[in-house]
Amino acid sequence: MNLEIKQLYFTNVLIYKNTMLREDWQDGVVIMENFILNEDIYRNGPVFFSVKSVDNEPKYGQFEYYLPVNEWVELEGHPKFRFESEIEIGEALVLRQASEEMDFQTAYSKITEYADLKGIELEDSFYCFLLEVYEDIIIDVYVPIKRGDSN
Repeated sequence: MNLEIKQLYFTNVLIYKNTMLREDWQDGVVIMENFILNEDIYRNGPVFFSVKSVDNEPKYGQFEYYLPVNEWVELEGHPKFRFESEIEIGEALVLRQASEEMDFQTAYSKITEYADLKGIELEDSFYCFLLEVYEDIIIDVYVPIKRGDSN
């Protein structure tokens, strides 16, 4: 298992937010990609999303989908979308799932198990990056660190 500590920073980020079944996570990616096509918005980075738990609803998650774009976007009339000029993910434990099946929940579990062993306290959310490489998908999962020994 190849875990690393990394940070991320993006400018001009389009964000779509929705609570949905965890198994339907791909729906938000499709919504985001259709939106930029319909609105003639130019993307300049990968789609990624965060998931937070929903109280007493383990099958559901609070999803936010992010897409770096080339410039500021006017979103009047689109209440589930917002624009942020900057998004920063501080120190996070990162696992790349390049050779495994597309399963971000398994990656998240591996990261949390590692953090428990090392005494690293993690946030109750994670970010999942979908990277297209040679007609395949690579998943990077970032889990922000609250505090703890990062070695």
